[in-house]
Amino acid sequence: MGARVKTGLDPKPCGVTYYRKGGAVSSKSKGSKICPAGKAWAERTFDTYPSAYANMAASKYCKDPNYAKKSKNKRKDG
Repeated sequence: MGARVKTGLDPKPCGVTYYRKGGAVSSKSKGSKICPAGKAWAERTFDTYPSAYANMAASKYCKDPNYAKKSKNKRKDG
C-alpha cells in the first residue's frame, strides 16, 4: 500500500475566523453574565425563573442602576 497524499481539499479549514454581522469577531460566552444578586432577585420575582423573560429582567437588574429600584432599596436597608 502506498502513502496517502494530502490533497488541498481539507473538509475543516483551520485558521478561519468567522465574523458576526458588522465585523465583530464571534466568541462563545463563558459562564453566566448575570450577577448573583440579579439571579436571586429573578428567582424571587418570577414564578418560573429559567425563562427568557426572567433572564432578561435579571440581566437588566444587574446592569441598570434604576431598574427595580424599590427592591434594591429594601435589600440595602435591611
